[in-house]
Amino acid sequence: MVTGRTFEALAHTRRREVLRILHEHDQLSAGEIADHLTIARPTLSGHLNVLKDADLIVGERDGTTIWYRLNTSVMDDVLCLVFGLMSQEHATVARLGALRPMKEAV
Repeated sequence: MVTGRTFEALAHTRRREVLRILHEHDQLSAGEIADHLTIARPTLSGHLNVLKDADLIVGERDGTTIWYRLNTSVMDDVLCLVFGLMSQEHATVARLGALRPMKEAV
């Protein structure tokens, strides 16, 4: 489910990079994600927590390792919502364009 936390999490460039990296791989540990970024591990841990709280990623513990992967159902919901907003905006712009008086030819 998409919430305000979802969009707050998506607002940060580093968190979007983490999502991109996870999209390119099935699952990664925090260390493997860090290998793709120039970011301190405690900072990455904070970003991972925000992404988990927003349900954008899932972390599954296997012994001492947590494996992270995208929560594709929430990502699908985000995309549907964004595309829905874009189509509404496009329809509004088209309607407004049709309401504007045409300029007379000079």
